[in-house]
Amino acid sequence: MARRITKSRCSICRKRGRETYLYMRRRFVFDIDLARKIVSDGRSPVELDQDDVRFAVDSCRVNRNHVPHVDPTIPGIISHVFYPEDGQIVQGHVFIDGHHRAARALDLNRPFFVHVLNENESRQILIRSPEPNQLAATNGHEH
Repeated sequence: MARRITKSRCSICRKRGRETYLYMRRRFVFDIDLARKIVSDGRSPVELDQDDVRFAVDSCRVNRNHVPHVDPTIPGIISHVFYPEDGQIVQGHVFIDGHHRAARALDLNRPFFVHVLNENESRQILIRSPEPNQLAATNGHEH
């Protein structure tokens, strides 16, 4: 019989300090604490398509011991991401916060909601990104 890990014994719940999200082998580092502060402005979350929820969960490391005690009603966060490629800046979206909550929503067969940062907010939360000079030249901001 598997032993259920409680929130007080969970290694993820016990972590303290600044929370970040690493993307593309640490090429991007996002400040999750600042992102959460920004989206606490009263904006409404949007429902994330179930295929996108599944993709987000399947494309990261999810600690299955953490999933049972997270609250899937707390929205995740999606950021814009800007990446230099072939002399151009390619833009997309990346799911940066809420992977465990999204996994819990999938387990419960419930919808999952997210807050979407705008482009400027997405730049604000970047701690590190590739080619900062190229990005700065394109969007007028230094990272």
